[in-house]
Formats: sequence, structure tokens, C-alpha cells
Amino acid sequence: MADSIVMEEMTWPQVKAALEGGFDTVILQSASVEQHGPHMPLLTDTLIGAEVAKRIALKLGKTLVAPVIRPGLSNHHMAFSGSFTVSPETFKAMIEDCCSSLAFHGFRNIILLSSHGGNFTYIDGIAPSIQLSMKRQGFDTRIIPHVNPGRYSRIQQDFLGEKYGVPLEEAGFHADVIETACMMVIRPDLLHMDQAAPGYIGDNLPLLDRIFVEGMHSVTANGIIGDPRRATPAMGEALLEHLTGTLAGELQRRLGRS
Repeated sequence: MADSIVMEEMTWPQVKAALEGGFDTVILQSASVEQHGPHMPLLTDTLIGAEVAKRIALKLGKTLVAPVIRPGLSNHHMAFSGSFTVSPETFKAMIEDCCSSLAFHGFRNIILLSSHGGNFTYIDGIAPSIQLSMKRQGFDTRIIPHVNPGRYSRIQQDFLGEKYGVPLEEAGFHADVIETACMMVIRPDLLHMDQAAPGYIGDNLPLLDRIFVEGMHSVTANGIIGDPRRATPAMGEALLEHLTGTLAGELQRRLGRS
């Protein structure tokens, strides 16, 4: 068996051996390539998503991690230079084709996650048609979407408030203290903390509809929702463990393993 559970780091015989050894579940994470304020790279969601998927897979056991899908649905970020977006049709095709590839090789459970908020609702909506596509292709594979944007944010926001006393408005939900702290653990070399600054500070959940219609730039000039400045590596490690532990527990139940 390979040391890694990340498929793109494995050889094909290692993936084959894992499948034969009972690794019948795979996590297919989707992310984005989009602005994350002046202090973090466009790759932020992808890097965090890869780390979250790997930690969840290790907690689940007998689970591999597929390559992260990106770019994603990021039209609301396009006013900021460097951001990429794809059409809903392209995004669906990427997910469905990846699921077909994974099902072809014998995976019985494909867990669909997202580390980018713009993908969440769309994934939930297309999951039934992807499940039907697997059946039509003759695959006995279960598609398991685990995407809830409000819950994903609140798991972390509530934890920050309880453990570190960070107000909800400061925690935000984009290029904020949460994502910054996680990146301090994952790729601190890509951060420019001398450029970190507050963005929109306020009741942020009601902003979602406006952001998706008018764009992120309509509420924040620097692309940040929240305030990243009090982020620390210790906070990031705690956040990553809390989030992945919570999601892994939920997924264990959905997989019928608990």
C-alpha cells in the first residue's frame, strides 16, 4: 500500500492495490482559483480544500482523495484581477466526468465536497442527475454530496467565537481570519501578512444574495469579508481539526460506518 492516500501522488498499481484492499470510498473536492484579498493567493480555496479532504479521508479510513476540481463557479469574483470562473455546464461536466472515471475503476462511494462557497448549492442540485448518470452507465456507485454553505461557515465561526473570542462579524467568510489561519498551516510561504487588512465588517450572512447577484466588489473593495489580522498558525490547526473532525463524523454516519 502506498504511503499517500492522495491519488495524484500514487502510481496506478498503488491505486489498484488500495481498491483491492477495501479502499472503496473517494473524496472529490471542488474548489476555485479566485481572489482572496491582497494577502492570500488565488489558489487558497484549492489548497485548503485539498488539506480538508486529506484530513477527512484519514479520519474516515479506507478512503482516497481525488484531484481537486478547479476553477469553480466564481463569477462574483471576476471584478478582481486573476480570478477564473467556468460556466455551470462546464463545472457539471467536470464533476460528472470525474465521477465516471472513479466509478469505472471501482469506487463504491464518491463524496462530493467543496471548499468554495459558490459551488455548494450547485453541487447539491446536480448530485441527483450525476447519480442517475452513474446508474445509466452501469456503475454501482453512490454519489454522496456533503455541501451546506451556511453550516460549513458556522462550524468554523462558532468554534472561533467559543475558543478564541472572535466575533462573528470579524470571522467573516472570505479571505478572513479563518482562511488566513488555515493557510498559515498549509502554505505560509504564500501569505503576505503585511498586506492583511479588514474588509467588510458586519452581519455577513445576509450579504450572500447580494454578492452572487452584484459581485463581491459591491460590498468589499479589497475582496475580504471579515478581518484576517488576528490569525495564528495555532488557530489554523485547531480550525482544521475541528472542521474535519465534525465533517468526518457526519460522513461516517452517512456511509453507515457508525
